[in-house]
Amino acid sequence: MASRPLAAFGQAVKEVRDLQRADPTPVGATPIQPETTRVVGRASVVLLSSHFERYVYSVNEEAATHINASGVLGSRLPEVVRLLHSRPTVDGLLETGWERRTQQLEAFVQAEGWLWTAGMAGALDHKRLLLWMKAPTPANLVRYYRCWGIENIFDAITRAAHTRKDLWLKIDELVRKRNNIAHGDPTTEATHADVRSYRDSALRFCERADKHLASALAPLTGGARPW
Repeated sequence: MASRPLAAFGQAVKEVRDLQRADPTPVGATPIQPETTRVVGRASVVLLSSHFERYVYSVNEEAATHINASGVLGSRLPEVVRLLHSRPTVDGLLETGWERRTQQLEAFVQAEGWLWTAGMAGALDHKRLLLWMKAPTPANLVRYYRCWGIENIFDAITRAAHTRKDLWLKIDELVRKRNNIAHGDPTTEATHADVRSYRDSALRFCERADKHLASALAPLTGGARPW
């Protein structure tokens, strides 16, 4: 069983395939319309990376929703999750003078107290858990899944070292190229083979990480896997 974000990502990958078919050059042949081929490659990278990023944010929201619906006590959540959730409020307190902290302290207790008091449940705001993430680079993905108790998601979803290295490099290249294109770098390009390798790697990562996240959430709720 897959999460809804994974199912949506699978459909999104088909969009990338459709975009690739718009390239007038047969696969492996010399470009007959080089500029069109170049634009299709660049657009495919941006589209795929955007969908990949959307999966990460959506599955995080799905995880938080499941936690909330299960009434999990704050004290049962991983410490990193609690710290990330409380950080915006704490940072706001630090930026306010002592004489004006009364309201902020009251708001902190009301909104975040359940995370730091035994026997209390509340609601996670999924957005707070990913405020720090600028892009879904491999290093950031490791950091995110570690929040849920998965020490290294790339180690968890691969067996062979060469497979792990290739998966890391392809995702890193996809995100890096997307960022370069988004920032106006005219030299960044991607061939049909490049896009296919990025697409396959992103899909492989999501399919495998989806299962591991579900397994990590199950003990927290004391029930079955959420998907």
